[in-house]
Parts: sequence; structure tokens; C-alpha cells
Amino acid sequence: MISALYGELRGYHRLAIHRWVAANERLSRDALRRLTEREFQEHVHRSLERFPFYAQCVKAHRGSLPAPGKIVRPEELPVWTRHDQREFFAQQERPQDSLYAHQTSGSTSLPVRFHVTRESYEWRTAVMDRSYSWGGAEEGRKSLHVWAADHDRAPLSEAVKRYVHLVLQRRAYFDAFKEFSDAERLTCIELINHLKPHALVGYTSMLVDLARYVRDHPGVLLWKPRAMVSAAEGLQPGHRELLQEHLVGEVYMSYGSREFMSVGMECYRHEGYHVASDNLLVEVVDDNGQPVAEGEEGRIVITDMHNAANPFVRYEIGDIGTAGPADAPCPCGRPFPRLASVDGRLQDVIRTSTGVVSGLYLTYTMRQFDDWIEGYQVVQDSPDRMLVRLVTRTDFTPERLAPVTALLREKFIDMRIDYERVHELARRRSGKVALVISSLPDE
Repeated sequence: MISALYGELRGYHRLAIHRWVAANERLSRDALRRLTEREFQEHVHRSLERFPFYAQCVKAHRGSLPAPGKIVRPEELPVWTRHDQREFFAQQERPQDSLYAHQTSGSTSLPVRFHVTRESYEWRTAVMDRSYSWGGAEEGRKSLHVWAADHDRAPLSEAVKRYVHLVLQRRAYFDAFKEFSDAERLTCIELINHLKPHALVGYTSMLVDLARYVRDHPGVLLWKPRAMVSAAEGLQPGHRELLQEHLVGEVYMSYGSREFMSVGMECYRHEGYHVASDNLLVEVVDDNGQPVAEGEEGRIVITDMHNAANPFVRYEIGDIGTAGPADAPCPCGRPFPRLASVDGRLQDVIRTSTGVVSGLYLTYTMRQFDDWIEGYQVVQDSPDRMLVRLVTRTDFTPERLAPVTALLREKFIDMRIDYERVHELARRRSGKVALVISSLPDE
């Protein structure tokens, strides 16, 4: 709570917001629903009044603007796309209440910029700390974060301030920018042995690489952290077991983004992501923006209810997920609604001569072979050929690949399918592993 006290002294209301966020975890489900509904209505009407660009989008979608103070159902409103956000930001003057302007990493090939208020920043960090506490990685408990860091050199004063904050928060960072070689993995493991952190936090693929290195070099890891919070990427088949056998005691999956920071988090039951519905409204919708049924896959759209500087109302984050049970509370007792799963990015597609196929089909296929396939990636430079890179425990034979090819052939009928065994998969500039790497032009 040291940073919360610091923020309170600076007039940021940080301690108060941390207390609200902690108290919301103890609300009843009905009380939390009412809170979410009230915050949603306030943000929608504030955005309509403050941003003419957004008001025009709403009017074009529904034919008229809702009357001031009138209850608006989410499905009455348009989905706010990345194209909308880019056009809006281009004509927006910097709001007086903007703390900073932020930008997404561009992993979707369509990066967006947006303003964030001080209030929103405080809610984001408080919600993240609450979520991370479920995996033992909250502020004040020793943790090591494995990220691909930004290499822009910060002013000395900012670097010193950041160092002091990390010391007080008991957090250390290991910079694994873009390439994560065996030498870097060994250095990271030696840091774990030295620091003895309670938890690891980091990109899923980097921590999986660490687990493989530990498995292949017995005795190198002398300290096994009790927990791990995996962020930015999902788990491929067999990864949770690999991580828990060789690197950490228990794996907790988190779901977040640059636009909103922490969106959802697993509890100890590991039965979906608890959504931070006191800060965000998260929906799973069909192609027309209408809610899908429980257990049905759809597009994830998010409303940020505390960022008054941007009309993030039903913003399409670019991910595909599955709606969780609406009426079945989690056995852990927390009141937050759940996403059953987050399955991948809409933008990861494989192009064929007849159309496009979601890269998620690759995920569905490879799940059936997790006894020997540990990682996968498609590289495409032609509509009639795909190269499937595989990380496997052993060399593969044509006989072993035959059932994989048979399943892929159901979707990629006329394509040539080649395979390559690799020890690691290519990463984006952000450090994340790409499911699909394509040199074909976007259509």
C-alpha cells in the first residue's frame, strides 16, 4: 500500500480508490450488477454530451439520440471499432483532464491512440493489483516480471523514480526484449534463484520458454516460485502442465490490453476469467453487436466506465471469447461475472484462394495433439501454401503428421501444407509470439 499512500498524498485519491476496489470484491452479485449499470449509464450519457463525433455515430446507428438520463441498453449502441477510434483521435483536441495519451502495440496491424484520465489510471492500477493478488503478485509481495520492455531511454529523474517505486513495491523486472535466447533464459533463471520471488508475472510464451529450458537442464532452477500470473497471450495445449511441473507451483491466467490494462483474471478455481465489472463492462457479441448465448463464442467488446477522456463504449478489442455462465456464481464466492474463455485474435487469419480461415482453427486442431506438440505457428507468403512451424518434444515423422494434416485439410482443401520443426517461435516487436505470420496484403 506504499504507492497508494503516496498517491493519496499527491491528491490522486489513490488510497480511496484502492479501498473501493477492495470493497467491491465483497459486494453481492446483485449489488455489483447495479453498480455496473449505474456506471455504464453515466459514461454513455457523458460521452454523448462531451463528444459530438461519438454522438453522430450513435445517431447514425439507432436513428436518434437517447434522451438525457434515459436508460440505454448496451445492444442499442453501435460497436466502437479501431477505425472509429483512429478517426476520432485524429480530430480530437487534447482533453483538459487527459493525464497522458497512450498507444496500442500495433499487433493487430491497426494501432490506435487514446487519452487516459487520472481517475481512469488509478482505477486501472487498483483493479490490476486486486487481480494480481489472487495469484500472489500484488504490490508488496516479492515478484519478478518478465516482459519485453520499451527501450526508449527515460530521463534520469524518471528512471530514479521508477527504481524507487519498484523497490517499495518489491517488484523486479527482467527485460526480455524480442529475442529470448538460451543465454537470456539462463540469466533470468539465475535471477529467480537470487531473488526468490513469490510469483512470476510475464508473457506466456516467455515463461513457457523458461519452463522448457528448466526441463531440458535439470538442476538449473533452485527456487520454484509458488505462483505465476500469465499475461498478454493465452495458453496453448499442455502449457499449464509444463509450467506447473517445471517452473512454478500454480498458473493464473490474466486477460488485459493496452487500452484497459486488467480486464479479467482467474481465481484459484481456474473456471474462467473474473471480469472487473466495477471498472469495465465486458460483452461477448455476434457480428451484429447483439449478445451471444452463454457458452457461445463471439467478439469481445468493452466499455471503460472511468475513462472520461475517450468514448470507449462497446469497443471491439479484437479478441474472440466465450460468454461465461450468467446465473452460476463461481465457487470462490467473488461476485464478478466471468468470461469462460478468451480464444484468440480476430486478426489472426490464414488466407486461401476462396477466402479466409481464422487462425483459431489451428488452435482447435493442435489441442488434439498436445501429447507431443508444444507450440505452433503458421507462416504464409502465398494463398496456396502454408508453413506450419512446430515445437515438439521429439522429431516427427510423416506418419505422426498424417492426422494433423488430415484435420487441417478439412479447412485448407487446396493448400500445400509444409512443416518445420523449430526450437522457438518468431515474435512480434512487442515480444509476443504471433499465431499467424503473413506477408500477404490485407484485403
